[in-house]
Amino acid sequence: MGYEREEDYKDIDVEKLRIVVEAAQKRYISIAEGRMLYSLGVHTFEKLAKDSGARRVIGGRVLVNVQVLNEYIEAMFG
Repeated sequence: MGYEREEDYKDIDVEKLRIVVEAAQKRYISIAEGRMLYSLGVHTFEKLAKDSGARRVIGGRVLVNVQVLNEYIEAMFG
């Protein structure tokens, strides 16, 4: 499995991403977006997404369901 390069996401505004996700305008996020949004490393975020059942592979791209992930985090760590 390949990982996105850091420079591919250098123009992502994390605060704007947070607002969009919180406003439920974006149900799925990429691993790169997720690790920035949740302030986690790529491997930690991938494990959390997989353990929560929020991870989906679509055409070779990994997407994470934000709602499922947040519910898992609250149930396990909240």
